[in-house]
Amino acid sequence: MREYQKANAEQRSRIPAALWAFLAPDPEAFYRWRVQLECGCITEVMTHGSEKLPGEQRWCDVIHKALRPAGQMLCPHEDSPSPYRDIVEWGERSEVSFPADPVEPPDWTDAKTWAAIRHEEPHTSAFWMVTLSCGHCAEVIAPNLGWKPADGPERASSKRLPEMKASFEEYWASHPDDEDERERKHTSRMLAEGWPCPAPEQLCHTCTFAQWIVAYQRVGWLVPRKSEPNPPKSPSRAILQRRLRQAETEAKQLREQLAELDEGNASAENS
Repeated sequence: MREYQKANAEQRSRIPAALWAFLAPDPEAFYRWRVQLECGCITEVMTHGSEKLPGEQRWCDVIHKALRPAGQMLCPHEDSPSPYRDIVEWGERSEVSFPADPVEPPDWTDAKTWAAIRHEEPHTSAFWMVTLSCGHCAEVIAPNLGWKPADGPERASSKRLPEMKASFEEYWASHPDDEDERERKHTSRMLAEGWPCPAPEQLCHTCTFAQWIVAYQRVGWLVPRKSEPNPPKSPSRAILQRRLRQAETEAKQLREQLAELDEGNASAENS
């Protein structure tokens, strides 16, 4: 309850009060579940109401502002590499402006490579939101500002491609341990396809942590409900029939008593 109230207060501070019922509802609306994930971990989740099952719930990918597949949660584990997934759908486009890159190369590359890829002037790049074959979302950078998905990917020239293949093969031979098997296979596929940009497959960092719900158990309302008295149970047919026979017997006895009383009164009047 404390965790929910803290998160809810922060959410309400960022949105208009008219949206509270939709984006930051009162805690009385939430139902608690204990769930088991396919990785074996057990955690607790909440749904809006007691009728919606955890396997039907869709949680939000806050990074890409999209919903993950129903019944899928995030559960970080060590040594879970991000897989490559095919792009199946193109979504919204956005532009991001960047300042000029520093002269000194970053730690992840050498001076020669940095000199070739460094942007000496401020620049603007176009990013496209895509849906991957796993159902998760990712962002890819376009070759240029005017590029559209209908244009198809740009590819290396017939002159440049053999040079790239030779360069990679030489690097792999001299540095056999610098690139894992996943990256090497991806690079080989991209070289075979002419080094397309954007690449038709992208790393899915969400898949690294995504786990399906495989079992669930009810815990109860986040705010316990007041117990209501059980309604009286309707009597069975046999009980009702027995009561009817008793009532009929009593009624017969009462009628006989009334008849005797009437006879006694009549005799007294005649005498």
